Amino acid sequence: MLHITNGDCAEAVLSQAVQGVLLSWDDVLHEGPVHAGLPLSALSRRRAQFIASAGWGSPEKILARFSQRDALLQRAGEHEEVVLWFEHDLYDQLQLVQLLDWFGTHPHPKLTLVCEAEYLGTMTPARAADLFQSRKPVTGEQVREASAAWAAFGGPDPRRISTAPVESLPFLGPALYRLLEEYPWTTDGLSRTERQVLEALAGGPLPFSELFARAHHNREDPVFLGDAVLAWHMERMRSEGLLEKQGESWVATGHPRRMRQPRWIGGCEVRDERLCWDPAAGAIRSRSGAPGR
Repeated sequence: MLHITNGDCAEAVLSQAVQGVLLSWDDVLHEGPVHAGLPLSALSRRRAQFIASAGWGSPEKILARFSQRDALLQRAGEHEEVVLWFEHDLYDQLQLVQLLDWFGTHPHPKLTLVCEAEYLGTMTPARAADLFQSRKPVTGEQVREASAAWAAFGGPDPRRISTAPVESLPFLGPALYRLLEEYPWTTDGLSRTERQVLEALAGGPLPFSELFARAHHNREDPVFLGDAVLAWHMERMRSEGLLEKQGESWVATGHPRRMRQPRWIGGCEVRDERLCWDPAAGAIRSRSGAPGR
């Protein structure tokens, strides 16, 4: 039996709850380029390049880990059953649709899913064992919906990303809505994450540990950012003149923003405010004002 889950913390819990081979997917897909049309090996190489450029590891080690991960996935057919273990947040939902899309073209006779509004990495092994007993077969509808979402996410036009409710994948619509909130907003040109950082600093300087809680954990439900990812965002904001570092604390500058650095969200490179998130409409709009789908 092969168990695929989101990362090392979940893998550690599952290792005490289930029998079989454990595989952690370990990719922060909501950051950096994701091109849905690429074969898995080519996409993994691009992802490894991005992750290394963000300072989260050496290119060689990241690519080696992805290669080992992908090779184990390619051998999924050797296992009697494959169980997908994922959470309800943006980080997990993107991993889930990537894998469901892959299994759409590499079908497995017994593919099952555990996905509840719970965090795998902090649950008890006993709870994980209970969830294992209640796992459900993956349906054709789930695979089709996931493949459509994966293609839109990894495509160049975020207006094709649907945030409509999906009965077979109930957490997907809200997760993709949260993804689109990372585009520059029509109100101020900031992403939701950037705004939450600046709002957390409105009362004065904060050390990163306190800022992380105020800007993300206390503001998001479900939470999806790791501390290393938020720190990466803040360094980008500092280079753009939005933040400064004073000793061990972070400070909002209050200065006008400099030229924004290009940023990839899925298959779209955000270089300007040509495509913006309209919070009133709940949709991506072009600069001309045309709403997204």
